[in-house]
Amino acid sequence: MQTFEAITGRHGVLRYRSTPVEPERIERVLQAAVAAPSTANTQPWEFVVVTDPPLVRQVAAYLVRTQEEFVFRRLLEAPEAFVAPLIRQYDDLGQVPCFIVLCRHQRVDLAPPAYSAVIRDWDLCSLGAAMANLMAAATDLGLGTRWFGNPVMDEGGAFLKRLLGVPEAGEIVAVTPLGYHDEPAKQRPRQPLEALSGFRRGDARKLAALLRGKLALDEVVHCDRYGRTCGEA
Repeated sequence: MQTFEAITGRHGVLRYRSTPVEPERIERVLQAAVAAPSTANTQPWEFVVVTDPPLVRQVAAYLVRTQEEFVFRRLLEAPEAFVAPLIRQYDDLGQVPCFIVLCRHQRVDLAPPAYSAVIRDWDLCSLGAAMANLMAAATDLGLGTRWFGNPVMDEGGAFLKRLLGVPEAGEIVAVTPLGYHDEPAKQRPRQPLEALSGFRRGDARKLAALLRGKLALDEVVHCDRYGRTCGEA
């Protein structure tokens, strides 16, 4: 698979086969992750690879629980009638063979304390780049992934930190399953800007539209000045 195809063909996967992922493939996606750019090459990332079946099941249960409690109920304020059908989509998550937990680890004293918020923002950008690399590499290898940001809503992933022995100073930023997916490839259709800008919490139909596709380039790209369409005279 070519790089462009891997990037544009990636999609979030929830159904996985229990087939273990070969260690060399796990290493390959991690190599892609640490090749990501970071501010002053500070590389503020660490990864916990979870393959022990009892731990995998606990991570999966945690993600499902926090998806329901923090994402669907609190953040999106989904009506009760919609929560159960939404959470049923996660029923098979426990059979994924591997989770990769992405942690922020500030190794370098790069700036005075007054700039700590700026450094954290830069670190999060770097961590996002690392996860994007990991997911594209996984797609190239025929593996599925899905971004879960739930731990940041739950005391910085306190439960996962205790479960996986992450030091107190560490911060869990995201988790992705990694495995051979048990669902067909998805087309990524274009969607109108109104699908995003018109979204209102609690509307399950609009939530489905929100997740359906990608915005066209001309909706998000400006040339020379914000608001100016590329090619505009």
